[in-house]
Amino acid sequence: MAEIQLKSLAHSYSATPAGAEDYAIRQLDHVWEKGGAYALLGPSGCGKSTMLNIISGLLAPSEGDVLFDGRRVNELSPRERNIAQVFQFPVIYDSMTVFDNLAFPLKNNKVPTSQIKARVHEIAEVLEIGDKLYKKAKNLTADEKQKVSMGRGLVREDVSAIL
Repeated sequence: MAEIQLKSLAHSYSATPAGAEDYAIRQLDHVWEKGGAYALLGPSGCGKSTMLNIISGLLAPSEGDVLFDGRRVNELSPRERNIAQVFQFPVIYDSMTVFDNLAFPLKNNKVPTSQIKARVHEIAEVLEIGDKLYKKAKNLTADEKQKVSMGRGLVREDVSAIL
């Protein structure tokens, strides 16, 4: 995981913002330390999703910089930033088993089968879903589905951050 730093970051959806009220995110400096677990809280419309989309590279900031481990990443594509996103409503493959859902990103990256098996089991135990590995995902509870969705990001050791 990378340290993520926002330096003088601000964003407006207006091409010519007239004042502070035109900004979804007003100038902000913040650091998320490497390996930490954080929650981003706030009322609807306060800029949480805008900030995550900027960090992920889905949206370019109007002002300021995004740094990963001190390196400016503003111009990098989402793929080059190597971010895993977990959404409020889990996106999983209901027709697959939990194991196959967790293994999916590793298979796409052509990780050897033995490593996939070990990593999937490790993450499943951390998330306390090890006993569900060979169940179809459609049979899981909502919280179990959320854990599987989060696990797909955690299973990748090369990921810069999980949002």
